[in-house]
Amino acid sequence: MLGDVEIKYFTTAITRGLMESGTDYFITIKNTGANTQTVSITNYGELREKFVPAWNLHFFSLQNSPIQLLAGEEKKLWYFASLDKTGNFTVNFTIWLGSQENPTAEITLPVVFASTEERFWGMDTSYIYGTIKDEEGNPIPNARAIAITGCGRANFEGESDAKGEYFIPLPGMEDIDAIYLGRELACDSKDYWVSLEEEGYEYYYYNSISPSRGKPSNLNITLKKKGESLNYSLEWEKQVSDNYGFFWVKPSEDWSVFAAVQGKHPPMLGKPTNFYLLDAQGNILWKQPTEDECWSIDIKKDGSEAVAGCHDGKVYAVNKEGSLLWSFDTGGMVRSACFSQDGSKILSGAMNPLYLFNSITGTRQEISWNGDWLRNCAFYPDGSGFVVGSRETAGFDSSGKELWRNIIGEFPMFLGVDNEKNTYATGKVRTFFSFNSSGGLRWKHKINEPSATAGALTPDGNRITLGSVGGSVYLYNKEGTLLWRRGTMEVGNPGAVGHNAMAISQDGKIILAGTAPSNCIIAYNENGTQIWKNCLSPDASNPELLLGVNNLQISKDKKKIIASYGDNYIRMFKLDE
Repeated sequence: MLGDVEIKYFTTAITRGLMESGTDYFITIKNTGANTQTVSITNYGELREKFVPAWNLHFFSLQNSPIQLLAGEEKKLWYFASLDKTGNFTVNFTIWLGSQENPTAEITLPVVFASTEERFWGMDTSYIYGTIKDEEGNPIPNARAIAITGCGRANFEGESDAKGEYFIPLPGMEDIDAIYLGRELACDSKDYWVSLEEEGYEYYYYNSISPSRGKPSNLNITLKKKGESLNYSLEWEKQVSDNYGFFWVKPSEDWSVFAAVQGKHPPMLGKPTNFYLLDAQGNILWKQPTEDECWSIDIKKDGSEAVAGCHDGKVYAVNKEGSLLWSFDTGGMVRSACFSQDGSKILSGAMNPLYLFNSITGTRQEISWNGDWLRNCAFYPDGSGFVVGSRETAGFDSSGKELWRNIIGEFPMFLGVDNEKNTYATGKVRTFFSFNSSGGLRWKHKINEPSATAGALTPDGNRITLGSVGGSVYLYNKEGTLLWRRGTMEVGNPGAVGHNAMAISQDGKIILAGTAPSNCIIAYNENGTQIWKNCLSPDASNPELLLGVNNLQISKDKKKIIASYGDNYIRMFKLDE
């Protein structure tokens, strides 16, 4: 107890083998008294500096201090540690009653964070069994079914025999529960999910099956014949000689011109570079010099202007003819810049303040932002405001007034808004959030593997896709239901998704993923079935470039795909008809 505040916590936060990817850690605080209580907590940056070793790359907090607790109210303090290597460290969480500067009481909670290399194969106490058949009821032999733990990436598999019967030995749910040592988890379910990818058939995905020691689970699988595959052929390619490789490529609405920007991560090189405008045949119309890499690029719908936000601290606006309309030095590293829907405004900046620029003249309005680096931004389709993506993701009206703010732990690698002004955001914190137009939480889902690096959504938000460093692709619907997840390529051949390398057609029928460093583009249909793949040998002559596909776009009619690559290539592919 801390005065009238009851505190419940677990003394360890241990990830065991592949049963988790990093760990979420919770401390429950409850006001048992009759009066409102103020609780203060240590800033997560201070915790990271004092207690977290360098091998643990990410340590986040999903709340700020102080915290108000009404009489009888209970809240959870939420932290995330990536636990990237095997090892352990102790974090001392100090909680104060009242202010940190003048508390009436305080308590320190030592918590051990750790990761192990344990393996749980061969520790089988249950199984999943059934048959694998086609739609006519014919058995499919030699088909490999894979069961994967819901909170992590441990996989177990079985192969069908001549009768189509399969058997997957694995730990029962009692043993899965025991592995987590009774801790509260952030994952949606500890149950297994099952997938199967067989030549000539649609991808199969089944979510949530829970075999126990006393009751194995039966799952009879019917595979549907594979639908139509597609083929996109290379229409043109353009390579430049520059210092970073292409990070983004953005098309005008009619796909007549394309703005492309140079960037990479990691490491930062501090070298000059350029951003480019190309025409529909791949010719470079102009290039604009910058003093450092640029992580953001946007283009007006009509292609008349491009804007880039760069690590040299500047925002650059260039018209279609290649004339620099204006530039502005923010005094800090700029990682995001975006146009409003009508092209009249640009949102950009570093930390505080942010700026709304007149896109033509560069005149600016300061937007007060007491938050972390601006990493992503998006305007609402109806022009009524915009969303900024940082550790604290927030919505503003068109005048720049902040309407809502939510902490998501770290800046989003993917930020999107749909036609109903719902916001979607995820990244290194490995939880996928959706907020409504007022900032209310619509849903959240755990991404149980290394960071989600890229995402895309249909304009109506009916389909949202994510790709991860762990080499997985996810498809959700608007309500947050996971429709399927799968490896980027064939089973056993995952490829990490490039930094911005996910795209989806406007009707949600084609999902694209680009891999890095394997330099592949893969297309899936709405069922998750692979329908096209293009893998090219990257140009590895420059050791400073990070190889792989970094960004993808697909045209409205689904006939063209444009991709930017880390080896300084941009390529256009056209659908064979």
